[in-house]
Amino acid sequence: MSRSTRTSRRGMMVVYTGVMLVVLLAMIAFSVDLGYMYTLQSRLERAVDSAALAGAGALVDGSAAASDKAVEFLVRNPIDSTIVPNDSAGLASQKAQFLADHSDELEIESVLWDNASGSYVSGADQPNAVRVRMEYRDLPLFFGRVLGHSVFTVRAEAIATYQPRDIVLVLDLSGSMNDDSELRSIGKLSQAEIEDNLFQIWQELGSPTYGNMGFTPVYVSSDDTNTIKQTLGLSSVPYPYPSGSWNDFINYVKSDGDVNNAGYRKKYGMLTLINYWLERRPRASQTPDLWMVSEQPITAVKDAVDVFIDFITMVDTDDRMALAVYDAADGEAQLEISLTDNFGLVSYTSRHRQAAHYHNMTNIAAGLKEARQELLQNARSGTFKMIVLLTDGNANWYRGGYNPSAARAELINEANAAKDDGFPVLTISLGAGADTSVMQEVADITDGIHFNVPGGQSVDAYRADLIEVFKQIAGHRPLKLVK
Repeated sequence: MSRSTRTSRRGMMVVYTGVMLVVLLAMIAFSVDLGYMYTLQSRLERAVDSAALAGAGALVDGSAAASDKAVEFLVRNPIDSTIVPNDSAGLASQKAQFLADHSDELEIESVLWDNASGSYVSGADQPNAVRVRMEYRDLPLFFGRVLGHSVFTVRAEAIATYQPRDIVLVLDLSGSMNDDSELRSIGKLSQAEIEDNLFQIWQELGSPTYGNMGFTPVYVSSDDTNTIKQTLGLSSVPYPYPSGSWNDFINYVKSDGDVNNAGYRKKYGMLTLINYWLERRPRASQTPDLWMVSEQPITAVKDAVDVFIDFITMVDTDDRMALAVYDAADGEAQLEISLTDNFGLVSYTSRHRQAAHYHNMTNIAAGLKEARQELLQNARSGTFKMIVLLTDGNANWYRGGYNPSAARAELINEANAAKDDGFPVLTISLGAGADTSVMQEVADITDGIHFNVPGGQSVDAYRADLIEVFKQIAGHRPLKLVK
């Protein structure tokens, strides 16, 4: 091979190598820019997703609150190296600056999402979703300008909504749910408070009188039942309800320890008669009018249920609710209302129940089982399924008899069954008599939450606490991205 040929080939290799280096550098430049573009795009998608979810979570407080929360999460998740301030004033300033800088690139709106059609409607009166669309324009490329492209745009859109819930509310209708209206509770509530409540109940019943008995009890010294009835003018007055009698009432006032401790032994009047109904004749089959009066704590529970329903209906979440109670007439549980979106019916039905409505004992396991079976049989696919379980006492009824240890064990068995079915149980312990440890255990087993409304406080105080608990439960709304 001649020297000139070798020299020519070396020259060609130099040129080829130079061309390949240019191509390689172009590919590297392109890869750097492409990687940069993908990084910013993925960061923006995460930021927009988090903003939509945060906005949807705040939607219950209104569209303005939802929009503000979405902006906050866009600021908290910058696509660049912007430092986010920790203090509220600094964050507020950065949100304002963000809105000023991106007014033409950002869209946030509260919409009504339709799961069936997979579409949304803007301007709805009760939105259930938040739509966030964000883009960053004219972002600089590192090397693209060599190829004639110096800037690029990234954009992302997300819609987040509430996952519809199927909720079973399980209420305690045991006999202890009127204890705070009885003289027996003077030890934990003041006597004046209980007597005021008994007077309120009397008024709610229409301020009835029988014979010559007024509200305030009067002392009758005789131990003879007939003499007492004659003195009270009851000899020819029919006893007003299906269960009980004047004779039984008189014997109760003469012998009951709580009546005696309150200073009302042998004192007869509407105060002691109402206490007799609450303690000895509480069932709907015995004294059917007690559902309409403010017997406590069950009335506080009814008030909290109404607030719960009001809070749920503040936004259109496509939730449904069922109502189960324990105990039924046979000591088990009863489904009062199957899963429905007629929340007014749930409220009406709970209002028309009274302490010991069907049965006196406490079969918490039966209530939980009834709720679990309702979800298994009637819950919709794709919904978030949950149980709200309330008690003011201890599980004590098992298979037709009084057996606290077996009743408690059965409750744990039912909690494990709910766990296996994937149903979290949010438990509420109401008052000093509630078994908080077992209710905490049920919540822990099922990945639920336990709320404790302590005893030893006024009715107004635990009513406020109970309402706050139900508000928190109503706000326990799972969110999901639908776009």
